[in-house]
Amino acid sequence: MEYLIYRVRKGENAEDVARKTGVAARRICALNNCREEQIEEGVRLLIAQAEGREYVVRPFDSLSSVARRFNVSEKHILENNALTSPTLFIGQKLYV
Repeated sequence: MEYLIYRVRKGENAEDVARKTGVAARRICALNNCREEQIEEGVRLLIAQAEGREYVVRPFDSLSSVARRFNVSEKHILENNALTSPTLFIGQKLYV
């Protein structure tokens, strides 16, 4: 996995950083042990660039069906996307 360092600018929150880096806010906060609303100006965040293909969850997809489709483990999908729950949502972007 590749990483980059992002310095938080004045007025930015985790969602702003997520939009700029293309990495989900929850993933950024999980890696940096922070809360989305508690990111302060000047803080340097480690941003993990996801590996693999991007997949958008479709109706009736489950973690196990996506894992089978791409021949990876469920654990790989959970870890690569910083997910704490196996519940997927239609339209959610996953890196597999």
